Amino acid sequence: MAASKQHIEREIVRILRAAQQTTAERRTIHLRDLAEQMVELREHYLTPSGDPDWTGRTGMYRYAVRELYAQAGYSPEERKVTQTSTRYHVGNLVRARVPQETADALGLVRTSPQDRSRMRARRDRDELRELLAEARELLAAQRKP
Repeated sequence: MAASKQHIEREIVRILRAAQQTTAERRTIHLRDLAEQMVELREHYLTPSGDPDWTGRTGMYRYAVRELYAQAGYSPEERKVTQTSTRYHVGNLVRARVPQETADALGLVRTSPQDRSRMRARRDRDELRELLAEARELLAAQRKP
């Protein structure tokens, strides 16, 4: 744990306020920074077994996060949207930080959201290529007398 819990909480509130008052492009940068701080904060909340709350499921962690969003002036709806927007980044960061055996014990899928997104994009490209090839074949068959 490099930073104190209070320092991380102040940084989270600062980032949340900055994200509210910026352009869409800069907001993404703020949300990535927010995700980093949220993962840092999880180290300060322990599960009943005494391990850091990497999955963010303990009641104390969730309560603390709600309070930080409230301090930053977020409504419950704004909080939900922002949490949804940062979930991707948080998932990537947690998987990068915890050892594989810890990830397995937590039930985290081995592939990160980033990797799953890349696999979906690759699958979509392959499917599109197949469809285009079929369309070309159909057009060629129609043109033949």
